[in-house]
Amino acid sequence: MNAPRPSQRDIARAAGVTQATVSLALNNHPRLSAAIRDRVQAIARQLGYRPDPYLAGLSAYRRQRRHPGFQATLAWLTGFPDGDRGWRTISTFLHYFEGASQRAAELGYRIEEHNLARPGMTSARMERILRARNIPGILVAPQPHPGACLDFPFSRFSCVTIGYTLAAPRLHMVTNHAWRSADMLMTEIRARGYRRPGFVMEAEDELRIKRLFSSAFLRTQHDLPASRRLPLLEKRNLDRATFLRWYRRHKPDVIVTLWDLVYPWLADAGIRVPEEVGLALLSVRETGDPFSGMWGNPFLVGARAVEHLVDLVHRGERGIPESPSCLLVEGSWHEGRTLRAAPQSTARLSV
Repeated sequence: MNAPRPSQRDIARAAGVTQATVSLALNNHPRLSAAIRDRVQAIARQLGYRPDPYLAGLSAYRRQRRHPGFQATLAWLTGFPDGDRGWRTISTFLHYFEGASQRAAELGYRIEEHNLARPGMTSARMERILRARNIPGILVAPQPHPGACLDFPFSRFSCVTIGYTLAAPRLHMVTNHAWRSADMLMTEIRARGYRRPGFVMEAEDELRIKRLFSSAFLRTQHDLPASRRLPLLEKRNLDRATFLRWYRRHKPDVIVTLWDLVYPWLADAGIRVPEEVGLALLSVRETGDPFSGMWGNPFLVGARAVEHLVDLVHRGERGIPESPSCLLVEGSWHEGRTLRAAPQSTARLSV
């Protein structure tokens, strides 16, 4: 006969605390001190405690049926040296934050910004601040530059990062499905009759998304005859003169880019969009943009990141994961006015 499953009552008896305290500790609730949470969780492991999946499902169902009261504060951990005036000027990052904040409120949490780049701030001091504020989870915001490495003691916190800019440590991640967005965009411009697509990108922007945009573009190049495979324009500190030289030499009929700055460069040179050349953005800034291209659903990316983080907090999963997960959020087509009209047979609902 199998031994009975250890219960929360057994843990409470062994730890000398109430069953309510055990429940809070196993859910990593910030109402308890870290010392009590750690001790109760250690006893639970010693007893071989495992949550009952049926009871967990019932609890989740009950939570969904009522508006939750305030649970805890989650940290939005950023690293821009000029504070919120830095990341808040980037519309996609601001939408991540807004989506995360709204979803957090729906789940009974709130988001609080903390900046590692603040003058006099250190990782050790930041950890003390977060622990003193009983913050159980951290959303690591996109970093100022790709390839960022954070020397931060994550072991006491549940952690999720947004985007690809954090190179180390490797945390659970939520981001837009960049390769899929670029592939969808290329399918769309082919359907509109464009035959000489050109790719223009600032080099650091490509590094921010692991070259996923250019890799999707290059894959579609294999379907074209050699005469229509234009060289990519990918350059650091890309300027107007360099762009126009490339444009006049290679004569693309549509430009695929992340930069809406290309539009005034074309206009100043007397090149009409979309009459003479189409312009398709890999990530439009807002749903009301005049530019045609992909909408990366940044609000949803932020919301999904919070949902993932709250799940980790509820399960008591803290620190750097052994095998991080990656959740990709699909983008959607935004019609705009910078491409020729789609054939009637391919018309679709757009943002």
